[in-house]
Amino acid sequence: MARRWLITGSTGLLADYLIAAAAERGEVITTAREAGDRKCNLSNAAETRALLNDVAPDIVVHAAGLTDVDRCERDPAAAFAGNRDTATNLAAALPTSARLVAISTDQVYPNLPGPHREQEVAPVNVYGQSKLAGEQAALAHPNALVLRTNFFGPSHNKRRQSLSDFVVASLTEGKPVTFFADVLFSPLHMATLADLVAAAAEMDLTGLFNAGCRDGMSKADFALAVARHLGLQTASAMVGSSQSLAGRAPRPSDLRMDVGRLESALGRRMPTLDHEIGRL
Repeated sequence: MARRWLITGSTGLLADYLIAAAAERGEVITTAREAGDRKCNLSNAAETRALLNDVAPDIVVHAAGLTDVDRCERDPAAAFAGNRDTATNLAAALPTSARLVAISTDQVYPNLPGPHREQEVAPVNVYGQSKLAGEQAALAHPNALVLRTNFFGPSHNKRRQSLSDFVVASLTEGKPVTFFADVLFSPLHMATLADLVAAAAEMDLTGLFNAGCRDGMSKADFALAVARHLGLQTASAMVGSSQSLAGRAPRPSDLRMDVGRLESALGRRMPTLDHEIGRL
């Protein structure tokens, strides 16, 4: 029997990929504060309860949230409303028979060398703190799965640009750009992540997992690998340090994630970052 999916955050970067993956498996309904099939302010408990009563989803993929790291640092109340309270309200109002899959972030990890295992949390910014609180709120639901991740790929949203979009646009236009050698990460292509989310949602998998590629690299090496793959010139690019940017919220320098726990749960290996870049 086809399941009914509710995708939150329908205006986000990942939304179109999640919608496509879920549509292969059932009926999809989307929501956002000012968009989607059903408009809803998920930080409002009554609105969230009414939405879930109306839609009656079998699976909720919670991809909504406030993801601007610097804005979160300036406005902690908005960060916790968007990243903690939304998860709290969904977990409280969703029947225990339904699935809740919450998309979290690698920004919950400390500014220490990775790859990080799931228990090694110590966020250094408000965004990470609010997302960690959101994870804990989501996991209060007995049928919840939380996936920590980072992602890239072609944006289908005219108002939002992914990291790979930024790399491609900067190099194509020959703009002076600095890629950071001191920031490491292990992202997935959004198509890979969306398929993983949809498949995991249909499993009995619950709990907390890192969902990334199995190795990782610096953002500078990532940008140069994207350029090689797409045949882009790099004369306008420099390799530098993120420390040269003043006024930013603090960020961990090593965001690589240990995905061994997820690999064991799925019974398969996660892809390499080179493989994911090859999907561009």
